[in-house]
Amino acid sequence: MIKNINMCECATFDKDGASISDCKKINFIYGANGSGKTTISNFLQSRTENPYSRCSIDWCDATCEDIIVYNRKFKEQNIRQTEIPGVFTMGQATIEQQQELETLKAERTNQVDEKSKTYQTLEKKKEEKVERIKKFRLDLWSNVFQKYDKPFAEAFTGTRNSKDKFSTEALNRFAMYDVNDDTYDSLLKRAQTLFGERPNMCAEINISIDYFKEKIKNIEDNSLWSTSVVGSDDVPIGKLIRKMNSDDWVSSGTTFLSEGSNICPFCQKPTITDDFRKQLEDFFDTSYKEEKSKLNVLLEQYIEKSQALIDTLNTDALEKESIEVGHLNLTSIDAEIRIIEQVSANNIKTIKEKINEPTKKVSLESIDSNCDVIIKQIESANIEIQKHNKLVEDYETEKKKLIGDIWNYIIRENKQLFDDYSKEIKNLGSAINGITRKLESLEENIKTTEEKILEKGRNITSVQPPVDEINRLLKAYGFTSFSIAPSNTKDNSYQIQRPDGSLATNTLSEGEETFISFLYFMQIQKGSVDQEKVANKKIIVLDDPISSLDSTILYIVSAMVKDLIRSVLAGNSDVSQVFILTHNVFFHKEASFVEGKQDNQNSNINYWIVSKDRNISGITSYKMENPIRTSYELLWKELRDSTTSSLVTVQNTMRRIIENYFGMLGKNRDAYIESQFDTAEEQMICKSLFYWINDGSHTITDDLFIDPYTDSIERYMEVFRKIFIKTGNEAHYNMMMGIIND
Repeated sequence: MIKNINMCECATFDKDGASISDCKKINFIYGANGSGKTTISNFLQSRTENPYSRCSIDWCDATCEDIIVYNRKFKEQNIRQTEIPGVFTMGQATIEQQQELETLKAERTNQVDEKSKTYQTLEKKKEEKVERIKKFRLDLWSNVFQKYDKPFAEAFTGTRNSKDKFSTEALNRFAMYDVNDDTYDSLLKRAQTLFGERPNMCAEINISIDYFKEKIKNIEDNSLWSTSVVGSDDVPIGKLIRKMNSDDWVSSGTTFLSEGSNICPFCQKPTITDDFRKQLEDFFDTSYKEEKSKLNVLLEQYIEKSQALIDTLNTDALEKESIEVGHLNLTSIDAEIRIIEQVSANNIKTIKEKINEPTKKVSLESIDSNCDVIIKQIESANIEIQKHNKLVEDYETEKKKLIGDIWNYIIRENKQLFDDYSKEIKNLGSAINGITRKLESLEENIKTTEEKILEKGRNITSVQPPVDEINRLLKAYGFTSFSIAPSNTKDNSYQIQRPDGSLATNTLSEGEETFISFLYFMQIQKGSVDQEKVANKKIIVLDDPISSLDSTILYIVSAMVKDLIRSVLAGNSDVSQVFILTHNVFFHKEASFVEGKQDNQNSNINYWIVSKDRNISGITSYKMENPIRTSYELLWKELRDSTTSSLVTVQNTMRRIIENYFGMLGKNRDAYIESQFDTAEEQMICKSLFYWINDGSHTITDDLFIDPYTDSIERYMEVFRKIFIKTGNEAHYNMMMGIIND
């Protein structure tokens, strides 16, 4: 069956289009002439033609059934031709043959029903899969993209404006997922280097302090600091100096002895003899002087090397880019330099104290550990710079690797999201594949059954039964001036003939042509012009089947359409779906009244109205609610058209209008209306109208004994009008009769 009909860019349907959605077994489509109904039926009849390239049909399942359309084009292609294609229907088959065929058709129906249910299950699973994909895309966008887009935007190039593209890329990366131990911070550092403008090479931090460190270390470790520098013990005065432990005091005093003077620098008396001076010189011999000289040299060296070390460590001379790329902690280094400066100052002070008191044992603080801290930080920074330079050197390769590492990190952090989705999609895929295989098997079974039906049907089909039935209906409804007969010149074809055998194709009135074309079409819906498709399921489209028919034939056509609807709803027909398009309100009302009532709650029947505004057609759905439902308006329409109506029709219409409009007056209705006339004569005329319409609408006039005087219609129409005037309802009468009253 058809699920949706989509009309777009053809005739009065614009590029936005309009749809007949959620089609049922029976579909009523009402619309005025020129609204677009025939465009719809033409599309259904000729779907592959160029004007309808933007139109489409959505099927309820994978089965595309034959669509047979009755419209103006159908008459032109069939009834107006000299040779009319014969219709194959079941001929004079035996009961057993009919039963065998019906059994096969019932089997096919069951198979088609099962296929339809299986197809619906398949579509449901596909919808579940689509919804799961949508949910995954939304979750991925919210939990991953929006979280990582800012820091890693370039890794998502080409996917940043589309949830579909992003999820596709994510799933491709998931398929290539490789476990790694990258951290967010490490990836961020690499991204800052590789994303954005292409980076430049960076110079390493070139601070070499090993030489100064070694020299300072040698000075700090010199044994003189722990050695007491004293004079010679071989001099007689030496014993006294040593006993008094006054080496440093005496040594300091000798500096105050003047050349050639015998005055003691301490007591200021002439006690300095040449012998005493000689003993002092011998006590502070060459060895003593050399040791003391070494202390002065070491002091100078220490001051020089320590200052050189501090100058070398001065970070002001470092390149800013090197500091940033190497992530060098200047605050930490400067703190270590301050410590080195302080230690150096303390050591210089200690050395000077040693020089002043050579006998004093001292120890110097070491700056070795502080230098090691600085060296380690510089080495670490240079490692980072080397990494940076490696990235720059292999920029494209490293950038590609970084993007892969970012995706691996993202997948690792959201592994559960990917695993759950992958598992569910795999299960849904397996279910869809299983249902698809079942559907293929069912289609094969249906094909086999249809081949059996075709084989069985070939033996019992014939083009003669439609001829007999069409002629029987023509005769029954008074069409005796022509009939349909098998062609004498072409097999399996018909001709329309007059009683004398001449062809009537070009001499039929429009009403006759319409009626016989409809009868011919109704035979096609029972069989087919193709013998191999006699038992095929089909969809019937009726586009204004009562055009150019008189009121009597209209009822006949309506009755035949209602019979078709009943058989389709009951499942007793090879027709699976019916579309009825009409502009005739009366026919719409008649055709939609099945079993004497209008069924607005049948889930197998839907209604639409096609309308045109500013030359653009639109379609409005009313679901199960019939929009053409005012029978009271139809009664007035009949009365307005009374010039073509029979006496009985007018009488019945008047009675029904009065009963409807004045129904609130109850049993005293007639008496009340009569009382509104002023004179007894007028009241009698009104009463005669009631007698007339009641008699005419409840009895059948016997023309052998009663002359109905057809001019009575005009007289009583006037009385009917005065009833509304006298009761104060003239405005309503004028409105319903279409009279403009100033």
